Amino acid sequence: MAPKTTRKPTPALDSNGIFAGMRVFLVEKGVQNRRLQIWRQKLVQMGASVEEKLSKKVTHVLAMDLEALLQQVSKQHLARFKGSVIRYQWLEDSLRLGEKVSEDLYRIKLDPEGEKIVDRVLSQIQGNGNTSSDGESSHRKKIKSSTEDVEHFKAESKGDAETNALSEPSNSPMSSESLTNTLSTASASPDFSSHHITDPSLLYNPPDLNKNITEIFGKLINIYRALGEDRRSFSYYKAIPVIEKLPFKIESADQVKGLPGIGKSMQDHIQEIVTTGKLSKLEHFEKDEKVRTISLFGEVWGIGPATAQKLYEKGHRTLDDLKNEDSLTHSQRLGLKYFDDIKTRIPRHEVEQMERLLQKAGEEVLPEVIILCGGSYRRGKASCGDLDVVIMHPDRKR
Repeated sequence: MAPKTTRKPTPALDSNGIFAGMRVFLVEKGVQNRRLQIWRQKLVQMGASVEEKLSKKVTHVLAMDLEALLQQVSKQHLARFKGSVIRYQWLEDSLRLGEKVSEDLYRIKLDPEGEKIVDRVLSQIQGNGNTSSDGESSHRKKIKSSTEDVEHFKAESKGDAETNALSEPSNSPMSSESLTNTLSTASASPDFSSHHITDPSLLYNPPDLNKNITEIFGKLINIYRALGEDRRSFSYYKAIPVIEKLPFKIESADQVKGLPGIGKSMQDHIQEIVTTGKLSKLEHFEKDEKVRTISLFGEVWGIGPATAQKLYEKGHRTLDDLKNEDSLTHSQRLGLKYFDDIKTRIPRHEVEQMERLLQKAGEEVLPEVIILCGGSYRRGKASCGDLDVVIMHPDRKR
């Protein structure tokens, strides 16, 4: 039985905190009660006051999304409201960065006729799909629009490279040499982006308009990881979520200049992909027998770069060859045996179930602990390759 723990005093309020002067009304629809409780606590601790009713005193309304907002607040009331209506994502990113980020990309606006509320970013994405009788003119408008979008996006993303440490390793993606579960712990301000929403229409789904780029970068991550080049692997690892969040389709590398994680070399790769539809570097790796074989062996759970290299040097070329290799450890043999199962991605609803199970187990050991899933689940993906877990506690000293 776990020892009983004594509760420590609630952290002192900071009247000059990053949310000082804000009067906030929280839309509860679509939000898990525990998450809402933590958001409320963080706002108050950092200088804001949370109002129970939407009144003239309120400066900010926070909602999960459009549908959740309309379920709790009438259009007429919103039309009269003079403050800011923004998504909870703004609060999450502000907590992660330790400062208030620009509200522009998170704002939910009422249209001139007062008939509907649209998310600014989503309306831009939908607008990019419109056609024009003048194809060249339409193309120029699209480039101009996306160039303006990226200027807003830079403001939102500026601190991402420094803040990835909350949920990602500081040097490289975790090697498969050990059988340690992918587990990220954080005692800093929490990042609450995973949502317990059963209705798929309320889930945050990134636009993913540049899958042609991110899929190629994902393959390079695995190749460089297998070759033991962690720095190069991690550079692509950091670039992918930045590209995934862009609310426009990249048509020129000039559109991503200045974004975190997108340096000159990465821009050159992006330009080649959008121009030719492929990347010569990846094609070279895929034609190289040694790289192809080591990369394949590196996908076996428990086999890292050094072991994959030795197996190649012994003359092994396929997974079937490894079945008769005496030097494999018990863990590596299990990884080989269940290779296809481990490669199968985990559906989002299963990750949600695991998160609830972990939360329940954690509370039995440490009351008030918060356990959330991060990684691709946090970014709204429909499936996950593995389970990244963030463990937090309201009392940072515990």
